[in-house]
Amino acid sequence: MKSQAYFEKIHKHIENNLKISKTSIRIAVAWFTDTKLFDILCQKAKEGIHVELLIANHEINLESNIKYRDLTNNGGQIFWIGNEGAYAPLMHNKFCIIDNTTLIFGSYNWTRKAKSNHESITVIEEDYNLILDFNQEFDKIKNKYYNPNAEIDWIKIVIRLETLLNVIKLEDLEDINYQIDKTKSLIPKNHSDKKLDSIIIILNHCTKKEFSQAVILIQTFTSDYKKISIYNDPEIPALQLEIRSLEYQISSLSDEKTDIEKNIRSFELKYNEELGGLITKILYYKKIVAEKIAKESKDDKQKQEEYEEAKFDYEDFSKSYNDKLNEPKPLVLNEEKQNELKKNYRKATKLCHPDKVTEDQKELATKIFTDLKNAYDNNDLEKVNQLLINLEKGLFKSQGETINEKDKLKIILENLIRKRNELEEMLLSIKNTDTFNKISNIKSWNNYFKDTKEEFTRILEELKTETIV
Repeated sequence: MKSQAYFEKIHKHIENNLKISKTSIRIAVAWFTDTKLFDILCQKAKEGIHVELLIANHEINLESNIKYRDLTNNGGQIFWIGNEGAYAPLMHNKFCIIDNTTLIFGSYNWTRKAKSNHESITVIEEDYNLILDFNQEFDKIKNKYYNPNAEIDWIKIVIRLETLLNVIKLEDLEDINYQIDKTKSLIPKNHSDKKLDSIIIILNHCTKKEFSQAVILIQTFTSDYKKISIYNDPEIPALQLEIRSLEYQISSLSDEKTDIEKNIRSFELKYNEELGGLITKILYYKKIVAEKIAKESKDDKQKQEEYEEAKFDYEDFSKSYNDKLNEPKPLVLNEEKQNELKKNYRKATKLCHPDKVTEDQKELATKIFTDLKNAYDNNDLEKVNQLLINLEKGLFKSQGETINEKDKLKIILENLIRKRNELEEMLLSIKNTDTFNKISNIKSWNNYFKDTKEEFTRILEELKTETIV
């Protein structure tokens, strides 16, 4: 399984993944007004790729410039979700399944305006269990509107049975027959659910006027249903899946933040190692020059302040330089080992991220996650691998797998959405710093340090000359 979070050039990453599809594309998004992405779907459908698109039957889509008919004309399928002005939310996490091997989901809307928003997507490859769950969610949304018999509305069936029970008690034969027909209409013709066999037996008893047996069976069925109705709530599986996908997003965004911070730290350590000694000498000679000028201009307050400032800069940097020299250095890994470290670290974080686990597991998960991050920051591949082995034994369970009370799930969902949004803001803030932009623009660290060292050496020689003069 591979996962990667993106919060820059998102549109391009989606484009690239759509273009390399070989067999199928399934997309479920509330809003789809991006003409470029839609044109790619039409082209892929024309090439024989099985393309399915679920979007909201809403004015935002209906009034866009996209000619949705073009997709069906090219062999694709489009399903409008909702009717009469209402629409079903296609999860907060818009998702796309490509070739049943790649899953794309996140906060990114597939609209023209989305390119300018700070949103994110997570791309996961070869997590077949998660992809299966999203495929089932896709089918559930589609079938609800386009194949209603594929889903059994147990709530309506129970209501009908309770009504049937009441009319039996009233001995209203005409109404009994009416309720029998209404209940039958809720049962799909081709079904494989054994619980429906119980309904058919009840209705057969009613048809034969064997009402005493029917009453007993109705009371047993409705009583049993109410005991387990919380587990049959159709919204719960969708909430659980959405929580699991948010857990993946948060973990992937956290990984991205860790990588950026680690890269900045590595640059700073190398900067200190390569140039710190030179800078210390430059600041020392700047202090000597400033001191010399200050002695020659004792009545000039500005020159005295410049000397104090040069003295402080030298002493402050010198201390920082020596402190960093004494810091433990990360282990040196070759490129192959670095890739293994990154891959296994990301696998491990998906299994123990504190925002993923249940409340009673948070303390232990936080400790393991901290150990894992420290090992990663220090390039301790052996420690990361050992932690991964332990985590893969199933130490922690996702909130989306273990909790099924709807109210609790909704609270967890809102907290995770807030956490994801905070991470997106933090990453955006880091990416706007001068340090990040400086490092990002350096194509080769070796060339940068070589050129900078030459420049600093020239400055140092000039300062030495000034002190001699």
